[in-house]
Amino acid sequence: MGRFDLAICEVKSDTGETFDEAQCRRLFDLPGKEQSGTDVPETIMSALEETTALRRQELLDALAAKNGHWFDAEMDKLDRWAEDRRAGLKAELEELDQEIKETKKAARLAPNLPEKLERQKELRKLETKRDEAWRSYDQASREIDRQKDVLLDEVSWRLEQKTEQETLFTLRWRLV
Repeated sequence: MGRFDLAICEVKSDTGETFDEAQCRRLFDLPGKEQSGTDVPETIMSALEETTALRRQELLDALAAKNGHWFDAEMDKLDRWAEDRRAGLKAELEELDQEIKETKKAARLAPNLPEKLERQKELRKLETKRDEAWRSYDQASREIDRQKDVLLDEVSWRLEQKTEQETLFTLRWRLV
């Protein structure tokens, strides 16, 4: 996430009337001449500062809401992916358990020793495959947790945002 610059244009008349942003921008299109030594009344300056602070807070709140929606969407995607991954691995494990059960039964019912031995070899291969599937399931669970940690770290980083406010200039118009 990079730097986010925002220009806030606030205009108040000497009577306290607030102009909207479009009106403010149109003032820059008017011809004028520069004069020095013009002071802005303290009441207008404090009103401008108050309006700027409110606008700034609105923008920060909007940014926080946007980040909240992003976080919810990312967590939902991660949770759905995790559930799909776990469901697939569980189905594989259940299938292997069923094959192991059937192979054990076939080994017990085998009519002679060479066939029993062959069934026991098949059983051993299936058990090894099941053990690997369990390791894969465990590894996938750790990967899911790692990705959630990365997401939580990113959200924490976003919450540590710094805000700075700098007044670039203050203009005072007099329309004649």
